[in-house]
Amino acid sequence: MRFHAAFLYDIKIQHRHGLYATYILVSMFYIIALHQIPEQFREIAGLLITFSDPGVLGFFFIGGLVLLERNQNILDNLFITPYKVEEYILSKALSLTVLSVLTSFIIHVSVFGLSQHLILFLLGVFMTSMFFTILGLGVAVRCHTLNGFFLMSSSYSLIFLLPLLGLAGSDTIFFMLLPTKGALLLMGSVFFPIHEIEALYAIGILIGWNSLAFLWARKSFYKLIMYKAGGGKTL
Repeated sequence: MRFHAAFLYDIKIQHRHGLYATYILVSMFYIIALHQIPEQFREIAGLLITFSDPGVLGFFFIGGLVLLERNQNILDNLFITPYKVEEYILSKALSLTVLSVLTSFIIHVSVFGLSQHLILFLLGVFMTSMFFTILGLGVAVRCHTLNGFFLMSSSYSLIFLLPLLGLAGSDTIFFMLLPTKGALLLMGSVFFPIHEIEALYAIGILIGWNSLAFLWARKSFYKLIMYKAGGGKTL
């Protein structure tokens, strides 16, 4: 019940700050733009747009949301309540991921229609958005300004963008270790069918990286927010 209330509150805050209105306009722009791209390039363009915008939407928005709450001293008092760090992380990530999935679904169906592997596509968007949002949250608690967040986030996210080079033919075995490779396989399955073993690999690598990101973000919160709020006492 507590998590449900927090989740709905986060969606309300995102709506109040104009995220939903912004992404209605952004989605309309992408739909129009994709229809103008020649058919032979439209699928790759659609994949890149889905990954780079709706897919990693939460990574950048979470920085602004966390810093806003931090500057308003909300975080210093929030965890004095029964509300848990784990609930905070999952509520923030899941609420932004809902927006990512809805946006990706609308863009894809409006341009490409109901594809055969749409479930895998949406699963890829969901797991990718969760990963990058949780990663962004872990970065955000280390920063005190938006400029600092954007500077630090570049160094944290750059390595995860390398598998995008595979779309240009520069693929290596190293990319298989990164969650982005799995994300591209799942999102691209609506255009380029994949084998069951590839789907299992993609889901597995994303689950693994999501788990690591969650543990890292949780540890960051305890160390940089709760530890300091408790006056230096370990909680």
